[in-house]
Amino acid sequence: MAIDKNKRVQEIDYTKTSFDEIKEELVQYAKRNYPDTYRDFKKSSFGSLLFDMVSYVGDQLHYYLDHNANEALLPYTKNPEVAVQLIQALGAIPTLNPVGVGEVEMQILQPANSLGVAPDSTYELTSRAGTKFRSQGGAIFTQMRDVTFTADTSRIVGYSTAGDGSKINYFGLKATVPVVSGEERTYTVEVGTFRRFLKIEIPDPALTEILKVEDSNKNEYHQVRHLSKKFIHRPLVDPNNTDTLAPTIMKKIPVPRRFIIEKSLNKTFLVFGHGEKHLTTTKNSVAEPTKLVLNFAGKTFDPSRSLDAMSLTNSDSLGVAPQNTTLTITYRRNTVDNTNAAAGTVTQVVEPVLVFKNENSLELSKVNYIKENVQVFNDNPINGNISIPNTEELKRRYTGAFGAQERAVTKEDYVSTIYTMPPVYGSIKRASVIRDTNDLRRNLNIFLMAEGPDGKFQKPTRLLKENVKTWLDSAKMISDTLDLFDANIINFGIEFKVTLKNNTNRQTILSKIKNSLYEEFTSVPPDIGEPLYISEVIRFLQNIPEVASVPMKDGVVITSITGDNYTDYLYDVRANTSPDNNYVYIPQNSIWEVKYVDDIKGTIIG
Repeated sequence: MAIDKNKRVQEIDYTKTSFDEIKEELVQYAKRNYPDTYRDFKKSSFGSLLFDMVSYVGDQLHYYLDHNANEALLPYTKNPEVAVQLIQALGAIPTLNPVGVGEVEMQILQPANSLGVAPDSTYELTSRAGTKFRSQGGAIFTQMRDVTFTADTSRIVGYSTAGDGSKINYFGLKATVPVVSGEERTYTVEVGTFRRFLKIEIPDPALTEILKVEDSNKNEYHQVRHLSKKFIHRPLVDPNNTDTLAPTIMKKIPVPRRFIIEKSLNKTFLVFGHGEKHLTTTKNSVAEPTKLVLNFAGKTFDPSRSLDAMSLTNSDSLGVAPQNTTLTITYRRNTVDNTNAAAGTVTQVVEPVLVFKNENSLELSKVNYIKENVQVFNDNPINGNISIPNTEELKRRYTGAFGAQERAVTKEDYVSTIYTMPPVYGSIKRASVIRDTNDLRRNLNIFLMAEGPDGKFQKPTRLLKENVKTWLDSAKMISDTLDLFDANIINFGIEFKVTLKNNTNRQTILSKIKNSLYEEFTSVPPDIGEPLYISEVIRFLQNIPEVASVPMKDGVVITSITGDNYTDYLYDVRANTSPDNNYVYIPQNSIWEVKYVDDIKGTIIG
């Protein structure tokens, strides 16, 4: 076949992706290559119909190609379900439900000794982890660890005397007890014949933590981060241990029965391994080293230095999967309504777990009297992060999870690690890390912010900060030192002026603008140290359909608010506004908040 050397090769412009651009390219292509075949380019022609149909299909294809490309990348996805899956692919388990962590003050009575001058140590009482308390609003809080009441470790806060006042009968002992929010629930599921990588859904969107998984034969299944992890560390309490610096013993135990957690937006799944029930940790628990080398057939180089990493997990089939049994899954659930508690609202002991040293040798009447008179009170609020994160919130929290790789080197690693702290230890709303340049050490100043029962910013509790520090200690650089601080809260008010378009109801528009503006600036709270952009407020106002214009001068004014229900931090807005009036500068240790919708005030001009 002869080649037409006179025919010009037409370059294709792959940047034209919209309907109009595709159609224009098709028309020009037809005019260039088929000038004698087709000349009718009127909009009402049949050819124009074909151009429109092809352009329509092309526009659709390009849209979905762009959409799929964006949805495959965490920074660009708009779908919260996709965001959750991408976060897990980066190695993090997103916290999708609220969790509150704090402390309560628990008070008990302890009989006086024979001399009546000190508590009787034979009535030493321990409140066990699992003791439950209730707030006045109905929220349940569970004790996180055992607390023992003794004259040395507890505070004596009072005493009661006999009828004539001559002798002390009981001393009042008070101790601080760490608690976590949430109600415990159980879910049972029948498991049939053996199935590799068995996946079980727990149909409760409010689940925050798996507490225990047990089959009908009382075999316990343990949660691990990866199915290849064969051992876990568990704290054991030794009743004879007198070491106050190490009250528990860390025990390394094998976990042939194990599972991992997979999350979707409203679902939680338990995924088990693919080993059968006869598998034990003593059989093939260690892979044969001589069989780990990759087999490179036909290669001239020495393959002995090429290690097959996948062979490392072949020895135990990634754990035993349950079969022909009934699984009982105990978990903790939280909702927005039962997560946090204001100071002074946790006042009821509903399920006490109280243990005496030698209860059988004690007077039953005294034991019962002590158990019946346990009191609880929270001097400080119990808080955490109660907001259900949207897509933007999820992306902010976990973008750095892959880069962190379960260790903290950069400032971004530290922030990402804080956001991935397990919910049982509490949840931080916002975190910021600043390198202390005035310190000779590699010191990092970490500023934290939590969320109160009303969904507004609240400074984190002491226990929440301690949990964050403990969590970071396992990931931080050995040369780094950490100092944790509360971030300052700056409460702002917004005053705006607008000119309305004709035929706009002036009586209702101000309320609509205020509510819309408040929702815009509270849907995704700012980061610590993030400026408040006045230009963004102006842009938002101008995009409201009923608004004609916003004055360039004094159209938007930012004010600092202090007093009751607000922070005591009075901020000089004027001194910290940029020369072009584009933004209000915020210090690196502070965070701004428009607390209430009434903090936004508007005026109609013209």
